[in-house]
Amino acid sequence: MPLVGFRPTKARLIIDDSNDTVLVMRVVVADSESVELASGGKLDALTGVLRIRERKEGESRNGGVGSLVYIEEAGEGPDHVPAKYQINISMAPEKFKALLRVAVNGLLPTKFFVDAGERVSKTETRGLTYWVGAGGRTKVWDSESHRSLPISKFSMILPIELLAQRGEGARAQAALPAQQGAAQLALPHETVPVESVATNAQVAELVDDLLVFQSETRNTLYALMWVVGIVAVLALVFGIAIVYH
Repeated sequence: MPLVGFRPTKARLIIDDSNDTVLVMRVVVADSESVELASGGKLDALTGVLRIRERKEGESRNGGVGSLVYIEEAGEGPDHVPAKYQINISMAPEKFKALLRVAVNGLLPTKFFVDAGERVSKTETRGLTYWVGAGGRTKVWDSESHRSLPISKFSMILPIELLAQRGEGARAQAALPAQQGAAQLALPHETVPVESVATNAQVAELVDDLLVFQSETRNTLYALMWVVGIVAVLALVFGIAIVYH
């Protein structure tokens, strides 16, 4: 099942006593992603909305966590509304509360992923599929026949800044002028390279790549098992035909 990455650009928290608390984000397709639309154009050119709400106790998931909905353009002239998409996610109470605590501190995800599409078998999906052409493999959303796609998996990577890191950062900034002065006075043989440490953003990007690789590898493995099964059945039929011939 294709894995699609998105990137939030804005966020707001909606709290209402009579309704569910909802975390709303304006999102765009991640820079490394590209999804073709059967109705024309690309998902990359559209702006979407992500709505995350807390899943109530006893509420059934029905094998999914939400939906990805394509909304056509409407109106003309000054009343024209461009096409867009909406991602609806219901999250377990404990995870939603943890997300709210992080969001209130201003640490929103830099990227998130959804596994979308109607699964027909282990190797086939409907609505969101791969198309292989001259330029390689491309993700295609059949936005005409499947405007709403079920989401079976939702992954989000949240940056967390530790208090110790904040203190070290402040001390490093304070010591920076003194270090620069010492560096100017140091001799060439006294300058020692310092080993660099991966930042939170670099670690998040690495995890993003691992998630995409895991999804792609799983799909390839399913397809390979399907081909091996077909070859085995054909070999058995061919062998039986030779025996009875």
